This record gives sequence, structure tokens and C-alpha cells, in this order.
Amino acid sequence: MAYAALADFESRYGGDEVVQRESMLGAGALNRALSDADAEINSYVSGRYVVPLSPVPTTITRIACAIARYHVLGDAATETARRAYDDARAFLRDVQAGRAQLDGADQVSAATGAATVDVVTDERLFSRSAR
Repeated sequence: MAYAALADFESRYGGDEVVQRESMLGAGALNRALSDADAEINSYVSGRYVVPLSPVPTTITRIACAIARYHVLGDAATETARRAYDDARAFLRDVQAGRAQLDGADQVSAATGAATVDVVTDERLFSRSAR
């Protein structure tokens, strides 16, 4: 499930930018960038939420568009695009650290005993005090 579609990108940044980027980078470049943005988002949130996120929070759609735009612009990225990308990554780091929540997304349930380790050993056979 994609977090943002080409229509979401167009509604945020305009159809002219889509046409310009597709003409420079080739057909499908924006769809690849959106797919890459999904993977980047999943890498941050997968420890706390079930991925792919469903339903997709509107915040994630906005973040996916910002990440895709920054990557598609490449060296031509504006200061605004770079700042939006940095803000998106900062938010994702906050989600990863538990400082921010994604409304409506299913959290990963902690498995019983997953955080504990039991070590069982035999009695000690040798020691320095037994001479």
C-alpha cells in the first residue's frame, strides 16, 4: 500500500512540477520516488507500528510527498524542499523514539517474554578457592 499517490503529490506541489520532473527524469520517476519514500518511512516506524501503515495517517502522506520531492529534485532542491525533508525525517525519528504517535496506526504488540533472556548453567566445577 502506497502512502502517497501521484495525485497527492500533484495536489501539494502542482501539476507543473510533476510534468517538469517527469520530462527531465523520465516516466515513472515520481512513482519510484514515492515508493522509495514508503521504504524510508517504513524503516523508521517499523519498530513501533505494523507496516505498511493502514489506514495511512494524513501526516504520513504529507511526509511521503516531502521525501519524494526532495529526492526527485536532487541537486536542484530548493531550501524549502530541503527544510521539508529535514522536518519529515525529524518527525520520523520522533516516532521511532516514541516522542510522537501516529493516530489510527496499529502498534506492534510486545511479544510475551521477548525482552528477557534466561540463562541456565550447570554448577561450577572449578574455582580458585577449592585447592
